[in-house]
Amino acid sequence: MPLPKPTRLGGLALMLGALIFSLTKARGYVDPNDSLLLYFMLVGFAAWLLGLAALYVRYAPISGKLGKTGLGMSFVGMVLLTVGHLFTFMSFVIGVDLFLLVILGVFGLMIGALLFGIAALWRVVLPRWRALPLVTGLMGAAWFLSSGSDDGSLTFGFMFFRTLFALGWLLMGFVLFSDRREVVEKLTPQEV
Repeated sequence: MPLPKPTRLGGLALMLGALIFSLTKARGYVDPNDSLLLYFMLVGFAAWLLGLAALYVRYAPISGKLGKTGLGMSFVGMVLLTVGHLFTFMSFVIGVDLFLLVILGVFGLMIGALLFGIAALWRVVLPRWRALPLVTGLMGAAWFLSSGSDDGSLTFGFMFFRTLFALGWLLMGFVLFSDRREVVEKLTPQEV
């Protein structure tokens, strides 16, 4: 039996990372004192980063400059999200809370998905669900705009759009995992 291609494993990693991300707000049901949350999130973010790297390797050659930019922004957004969460957890030790990095990371993931989604529709990059990255980016924008309430509690809109955003990334991982086409780089005369 041949070993799976690295991009297929990246698809599994992206699915795992998005699933873990979607479950982090339900953490009180799993670990009431949050003692395992940091480890849970680091595994999820590391898996998501591997999945984004595989997404870039698989689709950047055929998605043009706009798609490459979007996939790159998504990767940088996830790095910022990871570092921001890590420093937010460690803020009591280092005395600095970098939650702004979390916000910038979410913004990067959202804009990256939107840009890649436009490229995916324009250049027919994905084998199925071609509008998925664009819809995922729109769900990210809705999540970003439906922030929690003033008292810090989570609203239905915040959780709903956050879950749809994570589901969109999970489905992109599935598309990556199930795509068995050969990669053929498409170049336009402007890119040569």
